[in-house]
Amino acid sequence: MLQRKVALLKRIFLKVIVISAWLSSGVFAGTIITATQIKNAVEEFVVSQVESEIPANASLEIDVRWQNNIELDVNVDPVIRVRKSSSRQLRGPSVLRVGVDLDGETLRKMSVTADIRLHLPVLVAPYSIKRGENIESTRFELVKRDITKLRGVYYTDQSELVGMRMGRSLGAGEILTDLHVERIPIVKRGEIIRIISRGRVVQVAIDGTAMQDGGKGDLIRVKNVDSGKIVRGHVVESGLVEVGL
Repeated sequence: MLQRKVALLKRIFLKVIVISAWLSSGVFAGTIITATQIKNAVEEFVVSQVESEIPANASLEIDVRWQNNIELDVNVDPVIRVRKSSSRQLRGPSVLRVGVDLDGETLRKMSVTADIRLHLPVLVAPYSIKRGENIESTRFELVKRDITKLRGVYYTDQSELVGMRMGRSLGAGEILTDLHVERIPIVKRGEIIRIISRGRVVQVAIDGTAMQDGGKGDLIRVKNVDSGKIVRGHVVESGLVEVGL
């Protein structure tokens, strides 16, 4: 009885060896898509989507969070297809849909996260600047920074700051944005001004009162002295506001 069991176990062991050898010989060999191939496909897709949106002097950093190889039971090279998962702009951690296609059929689907970072030379404060300070004479530094999640509009040229002052304080090394600056008022609240309204063939000018401070180009409220009516107009120069007809 014991000898029969031993003989049976030997036959089973031999079958296992034969099957293992058969599998390793390549009879069922498939295709392996490496994690590197998936990462490369995602990176190429991201670049194709954002390269037309970013400045020429910007640099893009893409960190694809995927580590697994994909094993397929086919002996041909499939196509790796990548698409956006939503209409959201590709910035910061973004989820992408990746499909492995063969002859129009999707063999595998997966979600892959790519952390997309944008770096650009922008103006930063060389030292702390207080609210109300005139910034035309401040020598801001042009430094390459990560602006991926930056709130507000950044500046890249000191000439963009002409006629500006600090609307809020800015710490040393911080990025300067439009949220930190305001135009230096050339019209003051309560000041008597001229309100002009230009048409194609006629121009009307009346006396008014500024209801708020305003720098050149700012939209402010002004009051018609004669009628008492309050309208909005753009500051043209000191003491002059233009409103629409």
